[in-house]
Amino acid sequence: MRNLLWISTLLLGLTGLALEVDLLEVDLNVAPGQVYTFSFLARNETAVAETFSVYVGDWDRDEAGGNRFYPPGTLPRSLAAWLSVAPGSFSLGPGETREVRGTLHVPADAPVGTHWGIVFVHGEPRPVDHGGTTVMVARRIGIKVYATVGTAPAQGQVRRLEFGGLNPLWVVMEFANPGVVNLRQVRSEVQIYDSQGGQVVQIEPDPFPCLPGGVRRLVVETELRPAPGMYLVVARVDPGGEEIIAAQAYLRVRPLSLAPVAGDAVSRDLDGDGLYEDLDGDEVFAERDVELFRAAWMSPQVQTNVRAFDFNNDGRVDERDVEALTELLASRAP
Repeated sequence: MRNLLWISTLLLGLTGLALEVDLLEVDLNVAPGQVYTFSFLARNETAVAETFSVYVGDWDRDEAGGNRFYPPGTLPRSLAAWLSVAPGSFSLGPGETREVRGTLHVPADAPVGTHWGIVFVHGEPRPVDHGGTTVMVARRIGIKVYATVGTAPAQGQVRRLEFGGLNPLWVVMEFANPGVVNLRQVRSEVQIYDSQGGQVVQIEPDPFPCLPGGVRRLVVETELRPAPGMYLVVARVDPGGEEIIAAQAYLRVRPLSLAPVAGDAVSRDLDGDGLYEDLDGDEVFAERDVELFRAAWMSPQVQTNVRAFDFNNDGRVDERDVEALTELLASRAP
């Protein structure tokens, strides 16, 4: 008997896989006590007739910007209770379209700020063969709905600025939206200065959105492999209001103090990338170096020189670096 799995795939936006919609999101400025309407078209792009259900839910984003979904009314600023959609279900033949209407009843006591939800159009589960396993796939599309009551200032905070690995350097900025309005495009810039005040890095990451009460963890990757010394890292953020937010932190890169991990020879960096893959110092990167590192990664010789042995570049040395060194050796095999 075949195994049977159930999978529901979410498609936010336009897709030609099975179902298309002509609207990605709805963004309304609304007033308390008023009623607003919107509509979109759903189209069946499969070769068979299909029945779709339409319903409202809640959603937000995690710190990396990924979507998370909840039952309606879960979140404090949910507009699910305000929103109705029709029809609740419909059937479409191949190539047919259907209009879906949304009606937003804004309460008379609706708080100032952005409220949001999502309208799902959900297809019926269909069997798909996947290597001998029958997988039941139900596709759905989500149309995000925002409603902003009144006006309020855009706000933002840089809550943390810290560093990851040094080969090359990456910077982590934690941004929070403590306000009540959705920030559609938060723009930022990271600059790094050496001890003489010279700028060595300037990066402008892609803009990102941030919901009210949301937190975003932005990883800014550079090409800088900093030499020993002191550096100033400055982050400037424009949340879309009247003020630019700035934060800064100092990075001290200490000189290495290498000592033999085994025998008399110190470890060597054979290719000049700042990582000392030749653990036994015999000028050959081989399986012996991996085995030596597996036994010695917790030793003082390694832990006092993290940037030399941080093979996965996460700012620490642990068992994951053993895995990274093993993969590095495999990648260089003839």
